[in-house]
Amino acid sequence: MNLSVFFLIFRRTFSVCTFNILSPCYKRLSSEYDRESAYESLWQARHLSIIQLLQSLNINLICLQEFWFRNPAFSHLYHSNLSSKYSFHTLRRTGSLDDGLAILVDKQNFKIINQCDFKLHDIGHRIGLLLHLEFNAKPLLLFNVHLTFPHYRFERRLRLRQMKKFLDWIDDYQTTHQLQEQCSIILCGDYNSPYANDPVYQLINRKTFQSTYRLIHGYEPFVTHLTHRKDQLGTDFIFYKSKYFRPISSELLPKDCNHLIWNNWELSDHRAIVTTFANHSDK
Repeated sequence: MNLSVFFLIFRRTFSVCTFNILSPCYKRLSSEYDRESAYESLWQARHLSIIQLLQSLNINLICLQEFWFRNPAFSHLYHSNLSSKYSFHTLRRTGSLDDGLAILVDKQNFKIINQCDFKLHDIGHRIGLLLHLEFNAKPLLLFNVHLTFPHYRFERRLRLRQMKKFLDWIDDYQTTHQLQEQCSIILCGDYNSPYANDPVYQLINRKTFQSTYRLIHGYEPFVTHLTHRKDQLGTDFIFYKSKYFRPISSELLPKDCNHLIWNNWELSDHRAIVTTFANHSDK
């Protein structure tokens, strides 16, 4: 038997990461108009550190938000360091914006069936990236999303419409491909709002998704994001529903950070979350 096929069949756990890596075009330096994107040595050094962190963790599925598309050297940096292990699946935001989504898939352990690009063409120019995968011959839908930040009341309503549309599209995909009841789904992303009293998370809960971090720890991380206004918010989550896989660990990066406050974390203005799943039959 081919060695890669052997591992694909007999591997019992897999890990998933969601991480907003802070696009250089959004990282402010001395002022609103002074951005990291103008200094190649700065953004290259920061993102190389992110890449080295991801390499050290040996994660199987990586969902990135704010992946930068404007400068080809950015994509080359990630591909040159990670493409030996991962296949890259990307989608740029609409409206000629510079950033978008990326999913990196461990080529040895997952079979890629399909990719679907969801584009809302709304005022927030938001997108969703869906991969149809197989793990141990079982179907898995992995969805990566970055919702609008609710600066104003209408944007709170917009976020709910965005998430409802994405979930409807995922439901339609399952129906079209006859995956109902048998398919595991993992939702990763930067949802851009704290968990408490947010209708987006209420909708996700009604759809019977569970937060992996809450399931393991009994609570959501209080702080995963430091805004440019220095507000500390919990906005990053991994949700799932599955008959076949269950979370056995879920942690914030940097490891051992205090989830109640923002510590000295220079790689991004977001913390990452890494969740490990195991087969239900595993003890």
